[in-house]
Amino acid sequence: MKRRSVLDSQSVKRGRKSCFFLFRSSLGQLGFGLIKMFLFILGVGGLSLACIAGSQFLSSSPYFGLRNIVVTGVTDDVREEVVKLSGLKGGESLLRIDPAAIKGNIEAHPWIKSALLKKQFPHTLHIEAENEEPVAVVLLERMYLMDREGIIFKEVERDDTVDFPVVTGLPTGDGKNGAWLKEVASLLSGFSSANTPIPAREVSEIHVEADGALSFYFNQLPFKVFFGRDDFVRKIGSLRHVIEHLKATHRLHQARAIDLSSSDRAMVAFNGRVV
Repeated sequence: MKRRSVLDSQSVKRGRKSCFFLFRSSLGQLGFGLIKMFLFILGVGGLSLACIAGSQFLSSSPYFGLRNIVVTGVTDDVREEVVKLSGLKGGESLLRIDPAAIKGNIEAHPWIKSALLKKQFPHTLHIEAENEEPVAVVLLERMYLMDREGIIFKEVERDDTVDFPVVTGLPTGDGKNGAWLKEVASLLSGFSSANTPIPAREVSEIHVEADGALSFYFNQLPFKVFFGRDDFVRKIGSLRHVIEHLKATHRLHQARAIDLSSSDRAMVAFNGRVV
């Protein structure tokens, strides 16, 4: 019995020693891990501070100072306004320039459709601007200029050129006007192609009916053309054939209206009769 007690006592002591050594080992590993984590955080913090200091140094360095602003895609008078709208001054660091903010300022100009900025280190900023190109004057409560996508981009001012077709018949404040102007732009685009019977410059007026149907009037021709609301490419082709026939029969200037609104035929109205 005594021998068993001694063995049991030694077994308990060995167990206690093992637990103690295991605890010391775990504590040591934990401490080593905390030290590694601390050193890692210290290293990251030091690297971040170094990056910030380096960025500040480069941003203030005259080596990256702005010397040239190159503006392309616009006329000379608009080019000067683009430079003013950029708000940039010579010597400003290219690294500090915010292209997104400058882009917004430039595109706020009514004659600028879009702008793209590119930095060319160490001293140059390129601004590629696209001019708005009006294709029609829209008559609402006032006169507005419309681009080739059917979007009104500015009100007509005294110095603006208005030698464009006039869009009439649109009700003021109607939510459908935007969609109808896109149809107008689509039809005008069709007249701009090389294979059309009448050049786009000969279009004098586009009238929008109450249901959105379109009618065209021309500078040199005495008739108007009803195009309806869709299928404009086919109808322009039909108009070419009708005009060729009228020329061949010497009746072009006797026509008063050409109706292409039907999908299967074209009708020509002369003085007092329809063919």
